[in-house]
Amino acid sequence: MKLLRLNAITGLFAVTLCVLSLTSYMHLTAKSSLTYQRAASKVLTVFYNNTKHLSYQLTQWHDTHGPDHSSTSFYSVHRQSLPTTKERRHIAFLKVHKAASSTAQNIFLRFAKKRDLLVVLPLVPKFFYPNVISITESVTEQNILPVPGDRFYEILCCHVKYNKAAFARIMPPDTVNIGIVRDPFDHFISTLNYMRPVEVFKINTSDPVSAFLEDPTNYLKRTTMGFINNWMAFEFDFPADLFETRDANGIEQYLHKLNSEFQLVLIVEMFDESLVLMRRFLNWGMKDILYVKLNSKGKVFERITFKPGDVHLYKKWGELDYALYRFFFRRIQVQIQEQGQTFYDELLYYRVIRKDMEIFCEGNLTSNATYLVPASSWSDVFEITKEDCANMKKREIPFIKEIRMQQYGFFNDTIKPG
Repeated sequence: MKLLRLNAITGLFAVTLCVLSLTSYMHLTAKSSLTYQRAASKVLTVFYNNTKHLSYQLTQWHDTHGPDHSSTSFYSVHRQSLPTTKERRHIAFLKVHKAASSTAQNIFLRFAKKRDLLVVLPLVPKFFYPNVISITESVTEQNILPVPGDRFYEILCCHVKYNKAAFARIMPPDTVNIGIVRDPFDHFISTLNYMRPVEVFKINTSDPVSAFLEDPTNYLKRTTMGFINNWMAFEFDFPADLFETRDANGIEQYLHKLNSEFQLVLIVEMFDESLVLMRRFLNWGMKDILYVKLNSKGKVFERITFKPGDVHLYKKWGELDYALYRFFFRRIQVQIQEQGQTFYDELLYYRVIRKDMEIFCEGNLTSNATYLVPASSWSDVFEITKEDCANMKKREIPFIKEIRMQQYGFFNDTIKPG
């Protein structure tokens, strides 16, 4: 059986590499978009015929030798009654800082724009940063724009702290709560690079990060709100006393609570898998979950040095973030397993299509350029246009400004058209 598993994995990997190579080559050599689309369709057909048996082998092995599901009851998911054919349009996305959330937010904004859904937007009376509702509190009547006319809020995806009651007050009863988390140490590095927290960089030593991690409480109280103090847990509204006590039972109880309130939490390190699972849960189209990476800043290791043992030290300091990440990382494994073998077939298909989309969008496109994606087991035929590429590449602040203008007819809350 081990040999069967190895052969199946090797076969899937080889076939995937061949498809990616062939589709890239066809893009460069096709004489017209029609030629390219026909060639792509033929390659995809061959790809799925060859992977079907290999995927079945992997599934058979997993069914026989996989983990004992009796140990996963703690990660069972509370589900609302999800329709099987109608797409879910009411979404509350917890946009966690420095966790690929700008890329995810772009997906929700495109979805809302295409269907003219009302997005919850921040009130910006003094400074103009239109993508933040609040850093320190959840949604209130005082920090969001009122509902225009007889409409109601349908999509929430701007930065704001989670609170079950606050979200429920403004969103429809059938709203699906979706969050996102990232490996805590990678989140820490990204925060250091992007935020440059003064608590760390004011330390007068050649290795300020290592010095901070030796004893963080010398520089920051456990109860002090800050981007380098279990920030993901803070945005998920962990009780304040847990930041001080780190009580294991209290952490477990709150994770149980979140488990019942969030239908899905995306994992940055499993971003494609998370989006395919989300597509299935929400009954969205394949086109809806395509993306390009946004707001990605290179890691500045030449200016931030670490020592062996720093990761271990940070794990002690970031105990709440690690508990949060570990819980939802394990839960998504269970959710994926429940989907069966077709999930992995769809994931491979999605990655091929997304790579093809990137090749198309990176080209010199004419105004009427399109890429026709052939029909598959998971999608009807659809096309990607130059406008689609522009929307996927659109940064969050310009996109939010566009949505504000579309919904309210003005950009700044203190300067309205007369």
